[in-house]
Amino acid sequence: MKNIRIKIIITFCSAIAISVVVIIAINYYINSKSAKYIYQEMANVPQIKVALVLGAKVNQNGTLSPIYQDRVQTAFELYESKKVEKIIVSGDHGRENYDEVNSAKDYLLERGMESEDIFLDYAGFDTYDSLYRAKEIFQVSSLVVVTQNFHLSRAVYIGKSLGLETYGMSADKHQYIDNGYSELREKFSKIKAFFDVNLNSKPKFLGENISIEGDGRESWDEKYIPEVFEKNEIDNEVSDDISETNEDENADGFVEEKEITIEDVEIEKNLKAEFLVEEESIQETKTKNILLEVPFAAQAPFGNWSDARKQDGCEEVAAIMAMAWVRGEGLMLQEVDDRINEISAFEEKEIGTFHDASADDVVEIIFKKYFEYNQVEVKYDIDKEDIKAELYSGNLIIVPTDGQLLNNPNYTPPGPTTHNLVAIGYDFDSKEFITNDSGTRNGKQYRYDEDVLERALLDYPTGFHENLEEIRTAMIVVRK
Repeated sequence: MKNIRIKIIITFCSAIAISVVVIIAINYYINSKSAKYIYQEMANVPQIKVALVLGAKVNQNGTLSPIYQDRVQTAFELYESKKVEKIIVSGDHGRENYDEVNSAKDYLLERGMESEDIFLDYAGFDTYDSLYRAKEIFQVSSLVVVTQNFHLSRAVYIGKSLGLETYGMSADKHQYIDNGYSELREKFSKIKAFFDVNLNSKPKFLGENISIEGDGRESWDEKYIPEVFEKNEIDNEVSDDISETNEDENADGFVEEKEITIEDVEIEKNLKAEFLVEEESIQETKTKNILLEVPFAAQAPFGNWSDARKQDGCEEVAAIMAMAWVRGEGLMLQEVDDRINEISAFEEKEIGTFHDASADDVVEIIFKKYFEYNQVEVKYDIDKEDIKAELYSGNLIIVPTDGQLLNNPNYTPPGPTTHNLVAIGYDFDSKEFITNDSGTRNGKQYRYDEDVLERALLDYPTGFHENLEEIRTAMIVVRK
């Protein structure tokens, strides 16, 4: 009986050892096969017609998770720099209430990408399916796949094994909370990829071909309406005389008559009506209240106002709140306290001080260098209407102010002369801005009369309470 137990233990241990060796060997093989086709710098990526974005988590409110947003943003940058001409967004839309691909499509459209260059693959349930469908459904022969480093070697290996000319572009723009778990999971995912490739597996779904050479909107699950008329064309009066002729000049310089039919008049009337409805809808939107869901944190999370980093930490914590909103994350007191210290140290290294930072330095140093987030800009010479317009567009606003003019009763008198507020909403009925004011522990969704806040607007220079050389208003616009 003892010998049997020993044999079982030896067999079990041998099986584990063999499994470990197989996992290591397959991972090494896939990594070595893919390494030279993976790029960290966009400038080195060869010009390829198509970028394939692999899906990732979408938040309940439809916003992209940080890891997914970095993938989509990287693909957009490839498109913007003319490295690619088309983008295939591949992901999970197998459930009605969960939609990776349309969320990514909306993100790309908001940044100005041409709609006909965006192709959607609703059945990219895993990496193998996404690449297989790119070849078979979209008839792609070469592509650059966009995802994070931990994922790239598997994706490139699958693509090349399927006969695609495949390159990989790293989308690592941040440190991700679950990086360790993702890397561990990836080791086992490579085993699945190895067997999928060698067993010539088929995706869960295929379907009709959609040529990458065509219009991407043909792949969308909602029909698009061609934008035939611009606003100024729609505003023209439609002639009552349907037999009136229109003059077009042909290539030879001759005038050619073109008869306007009843159908033409009806189409134009309908489009004009649609435009007027849309314009009324926009005006109605701008009379409604708006409130963004932005986590709140005070600049002295534990009441430690004697710490200079906290006393002058409004710029840092405003950026922390904004980035939590961008990433769909919450905020913990200790995390905020530690982060303020880190950013302050980073500012001292970069610009020699953490006490006050101009709007421009908040964007360039804190957002773009520290957080490595670029969907942010400064707009100068602004007023309350400019702030409202950005809020109605769904953007978060940080405004530098003369805090003493805010007359907040929660401040230690007379209040700070330099202070950043995070504008997160507007109450149309009471004419108040809703803010996250880090200068008080009671600052969550704190309201300021719109005229009070407008009078307090004031950008200030970087330094330790430097004198103003120029009186100027500014706001920092943060976009998702």
